[in-house]
Amino acid sequence: MDLRKSKFILPNLFTLSSVLFGLLSVIWSMEGTSEAFRRAALAIVMAAIADGLDGRVARMTRTETKFGVQLDSLADVLSFGMAPAVLAYAFALRQVDAGSGYIGVGLSFLYVACGAMRLARFNVQSERSRTPSNFFTGLPIPGAAGIVATLVWTCVDLEMDEATRTLLMGGAMLSVAMLMVSSVRYRNFKHVHMSSIGKAMILVLMLLVLVAVLKTRASVVLLGLGTTYVLLGPSEWLLKLAWKIRFRHRRRSASGPQDHL
Repeated sequence: MDLRKSKFILPNLFTLSSVLFGLLSVIWSMEGTSEAFRRAALAIVMAAIADGLDGRVARMTRTETKFGVQLDSLADVLSFGMAPAVLAYAFALRQVDAGSGYIGVGLSFLYVACGAMRLARFNVQSERSRTPSNFFTGLPIPGAAGIVATLVWTCVDLEMDEATRTLLMGGAMLSVAMLMVSSVRYRNFKHVHMSSIGKAMILVLMLLVLVAVLKTRASVVLLGLGTTYVLLGPSEWLLKLAWKIRFRHRRRSASGPQDHL
């Protein structure tokens, strides 16, 4: 066996492991017990970790291929599109459909559809621009899936009632779905070049997160981190908009007396 060719298989194994975790999440979601929902949410988190590793392994081994890119997109639709939608519906949204209507099904479909469109747009933009960007357009689908998974995990840990978890899940699904297809830019930390001080700060932050996970509920900590990232994009957009408005106001104020003269 040619080892030079076999190394191309390694990133795809991580991608396929992400698909496996997505499948396990769907299977456990169908069981319908609290412990099964917790396992299903954790499976999505593990799928996100595997998804992050496949790209890094491909770059480290210089085995990035078009086949790997397409396989990764298909895996993302399954693990971060379909699996979280099934989990959210089985855990909370089916309660909405218990009486009448298909609101829960509609929200689940909206999430999957927006996730698929987000991936298609990303692929098109990647084909147009070969240089890696420091920003994503729209919320990345693994981030959206992470919010759904950790929210389910948190609701199970905190033993929330059906009405509360249905309301939270419905709002979360609608919000992340809209953010995925929005034009809001999110930072891409894969291509950020940091100084030694920046790397040290990241290491300290990771240690603090690890301590928080060990000392408190891991689900709550991970949900807090995911929510922070989700809110980071709209927050930066609002700050830039406020800065532009203020800058224009200053220019008008400065040019006002000159126009009068």
